[in-house]
Formats: sequence, C-alpha cells, structure tokens
Amino acid sequence: MEIRLLNEQQPEQIYRSYMVQDFPPSELKPFASVQGLMRRGLYEPLALYEDGALAAYAWLVVLPGCPGALLDYFAVLPERRGGGVGTRALQALAGHYAPSRQTLIIECEHPACAPDPAAARRRVGFYLRAGARPTAMESLLFGVRYQIYALPCGGAESDADIRADLETLYRTMVPEPYYRGNVVFFGG
Repeated sequence: MEIRLLNEQQPEQIYRSYMVQDFPPSELKPFASVQGLMRRGLYEPLALYEDGALAAYAWLVVLPGCPGALLDYFAVLPERRGGGVGTRALQALAGHYAPSRQTLIIECEHPACAPDPAAARRRVGFYLRAGARPTAMESLLFGVRYQIYALPCGGAESDADIRADLETLYRTMVPEPYYRGNVVFFGG
C-alpha cells in the first residue's frame, strides 16, 4: 500500500467526494478548519493507494514532540470495503508512523450512544481486529461520546500518556472558549 501526503489543494476533493458521505455532520469538521490546521503544520491528510488506485484515506492530527497522533478521519472507499483494505491500510499507517510516533489514537463513537449502534459495534470490532487495543478512556466531544483505542506504532503508551497526548492535541486544535465544555475526557 502506498501512502501519499496530500498538498493543500488535494484534500478538498476527498472531502467533497467521500467524507461528506462517510461521516455524519456531527463528526465532520468544516473544511476551512482542516485547511487551517494544515497551514499550521498540525494536520496530515493522507491518501492510501493500492494497485495504483485510491483505496482509503486517513487524516491525522500530529504535533511536534507529541508521541501520539490522532487518527481524525479514516475510511475505505465504498467500492473497496469488505476485502481487507482497511486492515492493510491501518497496518501501513502504523508502519508509516513507527519512526516518529508511539501510538495512533483512535476515537470510535460509543455504541450505546450512536445513531446506528450495530454499525458502531462493527467499527469497534474492525479496529480491534486490526491490532488496536481499548483504553480505559472515553471522551465527549461537542456532544458526541467516543471510546478511545490505541494502535501501537513505534512502541506502546500507557493510558495516562494517551490521555495527556489527547489533551495536548485537542487544546491545540480547539481554541478557547470552544474547548471548555465541548471537550471532556474520562478515565485514563
């Protein structure tokens, strides 16, 4: 699987063609916010190609000096789902980040609160089968409840370290006064 870092113009095509269909509006940042994070060097929109064709995309929040990276958005193109592309893509991402990151942090909508609990349970199962481990953490982000998972890359971080990474990542992404009351972490 080939991983390509997208330039500033390329992500908008993926956003408009796929992301608006792959993610509910409550989970999708405005594209202008993504561009702002990219311009600040805090966001890496990646495209994953297999056999020369786009197969998946993964957009991550990365901070210099922070051992964890947040897998902000990840999806396999609809026509490529069900054939192991997602697992191969996550393994490729872990290898890609192994030299610079300890963990890919994954937020998965909590099945008990999801509009489609069965789909949320399938998503959790997918991440677990791909090698992620559950943490003792949850979050409530702008009214959406998430469970937190960790996919090891260059090592393994404790839940406390992952929580510290998440707090640092979100404090960088979400300015005050929006952070207060909209970004809450439990456990870890």
